[in-house]
Amino acid sequence: MQETFTLPRWFRTFCYVAAILMICMGAEMVYLEFTEIKGQNIIFMGFAFFFLAWSMYAYTRLKLVLGPNTVRFSGGWRPHHFSWTDVTSIDMARVGRYREAQLTICYGDRKLRLDRSFFRKKPFADILDRVERYAPAGVFTAGYRQITAELRA
Repeated sequence: MQETFTLPRWFRTFCYVAAILMICMGAEMVYLEFTEIKGQNIIFMGFAFFFLAWSMYAYTRLKLVLGPNTVRFSGGWRPHHFSWTDVTSIDMARVGRYREAQLTICYGDRKLRLDRSFFRKKPFADILDRVERYAPAGVFTAGYRQITAELRA
């Protein structure tokens, strides 16, 4: 049975609304540049708002699908699609200021990195459970075992 992991619905709704507001503010900046305030170069702020709106929309499109045979991560710059038999190693590390867990699945010559800060605590624990259930037993590193023991304690 495949399971899909995405952002929570309330946060996706918030990002959609914020993206619409960013587009409106960007359009207002472009309008002001060409009609009211000439020569102030605030058009660049408009482009920044358009970029923020696109980023918020793209962030909501990220989706991880874990099945008994395959893994799919879509919606980003580099989508991933591979079989569990292609996995060469699975590692976990603590990264960032708050030392959040980051799962790294290596397959072929590519790596899929999944951050605990993106998926929240409970869904990330479910992802770890699925990974341990579906992945071959010999691919887990000592760092993975140590950090998962810390997360479950």
